[in-house]
Amino acid sequence: MRKIIFLISFIFAVNQNIIGQYLYSSNADTLDVQIEFNNLDLALINKFNPQKPLWVPVVESVTQSFMMGTFNFITGSEFAKIGISTIKHNFERGWATDADGFPTNMVGHPLQGTVYYNLARSSGYNYWVSLGVASIGSWQWEYFMENEPPSLNDQIMTSYGGSLIGEVFFKLSNLIIDESTVGTERFFRELGAGIFNPGRLFNRLIYGRASRVTNNQLYKKDHYFGEIAFGGNYIAEGTDFENGEKNPMLTLDFTYGKLFKNSKIRPFDFFRLRTAINFKKQPLIGQLSLYNIFVGNVISYENKSKFLYGVLGYFDYLENNVYQIGATGIGLGIGYRTQPQKNIEFIGTLNVGSVLMGGANSDYAADNNVDFLDSARTYNMGPGALLKAEALLKFSFGSFYLGYNFWWIHTWDGAPGDELIGMLAPKFRVRVYENWFIGIEYLYYHRRGKYEDLENRSFKNNEARIFIGYGF
Repeated sequence: MRKIIFLISFIFAVNQNIIGQYLYSSNADTLDVQIEFNNLDLALINKFNPQKPLWVPVVESVTQSFMMGTFNFITGSEFAKIGISTIKHNFERGWATDADGFPTNMVGHPLQGTVYYNLARSSGYNYWVSLGVASIGSWQWEYFMENEPPSLNDQIMTSYGGSLIGEVFFKLSNLIIDESTVGTERFFRELGAGIFNPGRLFNRLIYGRASRVTNNQLYKKDHYFGEIAFGGNYIAEGTDFENGEKNPMLTLDFTYGKLFKNSKIRPFDFFRLRTAINFKKQPLIGQLSLYNIFVGNVISYENKSKFLYGVLGYFDYLENNVYQIGATGIGLGIGYRTQPQKNIEFIGTLNVGSVLMGGANSDYAADNNVDFLDSARTYNMGPGALLKAEALLKFSFGSFYLGYNFWWIHTWDGAPGDELIGMLAPKFRVRVYENWFIGIEYLYYHRRGKYEDLENRSFKNNEARIFIGYGF
């Protein structure tokens, strides 16, 4: 299962040929792609893409769960051996937490949730209704399709985490789909969008949209900026580099929308997605992180500086041979941008929120077996809080970025206590030729484990990265 999840995640990341970062680019203003269709004809959209009855995506999500469960049963998965007795036991037992591996719980289940979500989203429903359909699909899976008690952590990660990634997938597929094309180009556009958005591809096929040819603009698109970089990182256990390992790494970033563009911000008018792929001794998926704005307002001042406040969503997944961090949450954020003067611009953001479900590795987690399974988890899991702060100086020749992330995770299942985790990440980039750049980045990780009946633990770790990249 772990290999399958890594493969799915890798396909998703590699397919992002439009990955990048608007906020942290020194030449974003010249590289923005002008493909905005904010004034779409709603009557025309309703004619070509009419909203389906709500029962359609609900039935599709239930059917999809049944098909996945059948596949797991045929391939011999123990958890898929279900019956009336297992369903009855699940309702009697109620919500619990499971012992699945870190990648399965923290990124595998959200990816499953993107399918539920996009079955509804591609049937004409907005974010909130699609989130509800994803919740129904997850609930049905937890109670009816496994012989293990339903997992509350899976319900949160599959539905809410899946909705965050799912809307990103929906917006990305909007950028790829072009119904004015035909032949080979059309085939690969539909296939490319469908690789990471199979729920939408399924509906496009059965609704006849995958083969429809029209010049009408039916899908909202906005400014985006992409960046791809390749280099090496050196991760060490401790604050020196004597015991570390060198590892080739590919990073892909994508930013959709302009953060300070409109006075009113609607759900996912802006989001930023970051991924990291390792190629040697580290876990394949090193990072899958995003944050988005659900709703926000921008205030413009006479000096042309701007202030933003709003409600944001967060998804973080980071893993290497030293630490594991996973969290999904919601919170409040503010941002400030100065008017560029003499090719210098400052951007700063501050976010504070709650972690709906998170996990972090702990030496003591393996000593706390899950009560209904003969297995143990290597990480503690539970809710908590988060803080994110970013500052950026943009110059004509490059940029300097300083970011800090902090997570507090209170253990629901694992070693009783709290995990306090912080990560400081300065980054310096220099443009060398047109859209090409080189850069260095340093990551300082610290964790304090405070436990009720065990000795507290403290860890420090650092990582250095050097890379060459291309912005587009």
